[in-house]
Amino acid sequence: MKIRGAWVCALALAASASAARAHAADVAVVKSSEVAAWRPAIDALRRAASSHTVTEYDLRNDRATADGVLAGLRGKSFIVVALGPLAAQLVHTNLPEAPLVFAMVQEPAKLGLVPGPGITGVAFTIPVKNQIAAFRMVNPKGVRIGVIYKDDNTGRLVEEAEKAAGLLRVALVAKPIGSEREVPPALRALLAGDAAVDALWIPPDPLLLTDETRRFLMAEMLKSGRPVYASSSALVAEGALVSNAPDVASIGDQIGELVNRLASGERGRIEMMVPRAELAINKKVAGRLKIELPAEALKAASKVF
Repeated sequence: MKIRGAWVCALALAASASAARAHAADVAVVKSSEVAAWRPAIDALRRAASSHTVTEYDLRNDRATADGVLAGLRGKSFIVVALGPLAAQLVHTNLPEAPLVFAMVQEPAKLGLVPGPGITGVAFTIPVKNQIAAFRMVNPKGVRIGVIYKDDNTGRLVEEAEKAAGLLRVALVAKPIGSEREVPPALRALLAGDAAVDALWIPPDPLLLTDETRRFLMAEMLKSGRPVYASSSALVAEGALVSNAPDVASIGDQIGELVNRLASGERGRIEMMVPRAELAINKKVAGRLKIELPAEALKAASKVF
């Protein structure tokens, strides 16, 4: 009986291993660009989807690069995780048969990304009114907030922020740009003259989150003695004063869950998931900029650097 029981147990383990292998999948993580703030999400995805083979592809915000990457994936059996609006839109258009999980996209419906069979995603926003309220709570004297953005990426978000700003007794000074080379003159305009801003908000716009542009904005704002309001806690760790944004690691956890569901064969409508929100504050930066942090802000913070 003991031998028979051992055989039954062994067969059950073999069947379980076989099922796990059957559910294992190749996962292509297609990134609009290499964004350091997204790395915690990718790391969390890799942990949550550890039974799958995960390969990353960087489109470098370049259409020619994107065409080459997508051509290499066409006709192959992949679950595609698309990060950022460029990647999500191009994957949806050029690989329509591939199961798709999108994330880091502010306005998915605007790009035709609607949950349905074989397509789902994770939201990348919390109410912008909440974000601005958090900025005001952390830095009550910051009543003029500048923002640089590309309309195709975060235009709708900035419109919502402009509406919310008036309700919170904050003025939002917006500078739309079309390319990275327009960032320096846009920032100079925001920092100059009698109408200069008290802080700069960096929204989750891929154009602003490349290593070079992000570091430039952080360095120039620090030189000017004014804080950066960020779109993720990763930027707060790098030197921004505050963020009130989706928890990027929780986005990765949820992407992993959706990948696992698609890998198991689920093909019906899968609703989008909503990540946790977190308030992050950098006390060291506040000290350097001589900003006195209210006690209620520190008490509300999920992360303090």
